[in-house]
Amino acid sequence: FLISLLQQLKRSGVCSFSFRELCRRNTRKEAAAIFYIFLVLKKQQVLELQQPKPFADLTATAGPMFDKIR
Repeated sequence: FLISLLQQLKRSGVCSFSFRELCRRNTRKEAAAIFYIFLVLKKQQVLELQQPKPFADLTATAGPMFDKIR
């Protein structure tokens, strides 16, 4: 689900997106699961994550391996 959403965002020209905006309508449990997926994708270099300060929103952009995912 998340990978197809990220691919759609990239195709539409979106360069980055907000974790908070992505999880706006999710439960805390769902948001925690998405956060974990973000960390896994960061480790696999599919996403790059930026957070300007502790507890600030995460901004995700495509990483070097983004185009190699299925």
